[in-house]
Amino acid sequence: MQITKYKAVVINYVARDDNGEVIDSSDIDGPIRYIHGMEDLIPGLENALEGHTVGDKMQVYVAKEDAYGDRDESLVDEVPLENFPGIDQIEPGMNFQTEMEDGSPFIVTVTQVTDTHVTVDGNHPFAGKNLNFDLEIIEVRDASSEEIEHGHVHSDDDHHHIH
Repeated sequence: MQITKYKAVVINYVARDDNGEVIDSSDIDGPIRYIHGMEDLIPGLENALEGHTVGDKMQVYVAKEDAYGDRDESLVDEVPLENFPGIDQIEPGMNFQTEMEDGSPFIVTVTQVTDTHVTVDGNHPFAGKNLNFDLEIIEVRDASSEEIEHGHVHSDDDHHHIH
């Protein structure tokens, strides 16, 4: 079965930056599980997977423009430590959910902590990076109507979205 719109797809992957350093992999976060054509995957990766089948292995280069784009320094902010009530220890690398002005959820990552302030970064960790993937397609099937309605592949395992 080929990967086309509304197929549930599961792939093992290794993602490297331009220096060849592994920055993510299915060994770290589990396989990618997504529904093709639902814009749940970065465009460059989804386009490269179109038409492939189970067992296919490939290497895919995704330019930053077709991945997470350039870094946006306006998404970096220094906020008062008091904006984190009830949290005893805040450390770089921690993620917090906040809200955009329109009320939609937004994830930020702590990059620096002082005695009075916390610097948070709303950029995706891979923003500004070209990505080099080693991929192996391990499952392709018709997505259920419930999966399409929910916008993701259902599984008993944890799943990971690159979006």
